[in-house]
Amino acid sequence: MNKRSILFFPISVAAFVLYSAQALAAVPTIDPRGVPAVAACPPTAAGTNGSAVLHFDKIIFMVTGKLIAANPNDQPALDKVPFNTELDIKVKDNPRTVADLKGKILTFLGAADLSSPIANDNRLNIHIINVEYAVICGK
Repeated sequence: MNKRSILFFPISVAAFVLYSAQALAAVPTIDPRGVPAVAACPPTAAGTNGSAVLHFDKIIFMVTGKLIAANPNDQPALDKVPFNTELDIKVKDNPRTVADLKGKILTFLGAADLSSPIANDNRLNIHIINVEYAVICGK
């Protein structure tokens, strides 16, 4: 046997063991129930009860077309928001409710939403790229 064939056998055995172990990994169960992520912070050093955990969303999005302001006086500022550029906002999140992400973006920017006939056009001009999530314990 040459040097290559002597090395091939132990390498192939190691590869088989490594990759077959991944095939035996346990598949997690599916949780069909949506339960609000409400939690409390741990008690403080003074022994007082912890405050509620604060939830935040970082919404990464892009404005793809002209947005109409909810207040016409705000239109010049809204027109300065760049198109087709990744932007982000950080907003509080209530874990007991369903988040309307496009509504949060439009409200944050001061654009018209829901109560306006042009709200659907504004919603079509928002493209959500990603949502990141954070929780912290406040003081």
